[in-house]
Amino acid sequence: MMLALLLSTLLLLSVPGSCAGEEAPPERWTWWSNNQLGEFVHKMQESNPEHCKAFNIGKSFRGNDIWTLTVSTRPDAFPSANTPPSSLAPSFLYVGGVHGNEPLGRQLMFYMAEELCAAAGRQGVDPEIDRILAGGTVHLLFSMNPDGFEMKQRGNGKGVDLNRNFPDPIKWSKFPQLTGNEEPETLALMNYIDLLGDSLIGATHLHGGAEVMVIPFDGNKSGKRAPNPTPDDKLIRYLGRRYVDAQPEMATNNGRGVDAGLFQNGMVQGSNWYPLWGGLQDFFYLKNQVYFTTIEMSDEKWPDASELPKWWKQHRPSMYELLKAYLCQGLTVQVDFPDGAKEEQVVVTMLNKGMGSQVRFKTSSTHGVHYPVPAGEYSVRVEWKGGAQVFGQKAVSGEVSPDQRTLLRVEVPVAREAAEPDKPDLSRKESLPERWTWW
Repeated sequence: MMLALLLSTLLLLSVPGSCAGEEAPPERWTWWSNNQLGEFVHKMQESNPEHCKAFNIGKSFRGNDIWTLTVSTRPDAFPSANTPPSSLAPSFLYVGGVHGNEPLGRQLMFYMAEELCAAAGRQGVDPEIDRILAGGTVHLLFSMNPDGFEMKQRGNGKGVDLNRNFPDPIKWSKFPQLTGNEEPETLALMNYIDLLGDSLIGATHLHGGAEVMVIPFDGNKSGKRAPNPTPDDKLIRYLGRRYVDAQPEMATNNGRGVDAGLFQNGMVQGSNWYPLWGGLQDFFYLKNQVYFTTIEMSDEKWPDASELPKWWKQHRPSMYELLKAYLCQGLTVQVDFPDGAKEEQVVVTMLNKGMGSQVRFKTSSTHGVHYPVPAGEYSVRVEWKGGAQVFGQKAVSGEVSPDQRTLLRVEVPVAREAAEPDKPDLSRKESLPERWTWW
């Protein structure tokens, strides 16, 4: 009831006014324009400025703004032009409108943003949102391709399919370097995810044309329909299943029409459906260690607006469940450096096979690495280096319980010497040759 009252007040604030130069207020169950999107994110920020902040990540080919909204209860979780958010709490990113003629995800994110901003920092309004934001931060990129939405076409204003526009490890020998053919929308998303850094552990982009959760890899070497799972397939399948199982419509879908029999209870590994190259999820999984997925939300690419209440009712539980999977449960490894320490390279390795990628970073202060793993026992190795010298390492273990985030802390020693693995052991006399003889 409290959320409904706050949401109704927020809606009065959030719809654009009728002043000169502004569009008329949008109906709730219709497709909101790019201008209304920009006005919406600013009204969300005005309604809850401490916990909801709009951020412009760049412009499209035709000059449309590309807006994100960050919702968090942590002051250090909001990105700015040159300042990344803190790595100590995890975050998740929803990306809508990659294909301009598949707008369902874009529109459903408006409704999610209304609820998140109505409840953020207002304890007790919505216990589910309280728990999600206590666990981490939510980023919403409503429309990666605002040009395509305006033109009702798949590609951007130049006609380029943005989900084929990223450097690809199979097709591009210099991966992850740029190819030189990246569109402005592609570069904007690359820069934004780089800015989010190690705080960002998960993302998904929302599409239309089927009802299925698609997990990486999308590409393979043969170009034919064939499996090519990631090394973390076990973890990504668990995360994808959390979304799928929250809605029976998707969970019971094994494929329809030409896709009949290709899906496994609402899920498919990309190259086992149809191979593609230059997609978002393969790029960001390999370059940024983000556990990225694709959600096809409806069989029809552009459903009738009258069906929006039905689609929101169907996908709302799943969209929140995915946030809980990434932000409310898992393992956080916190590496603490002493005051005045020099910058060193740190390597964090998940020792449970298939449960997370190796993460490398340079730091001289406290830094966090997050693994959104299912309940179980886990071990992680942390190494710290200075150039080619390995100063030390430590293995830590812990148990993750359902709906809990476990913190493992590793303190780097104040004083230490570089390890010398090739130095002879002076305590073992038999290992030392006489000096003046043949060694």
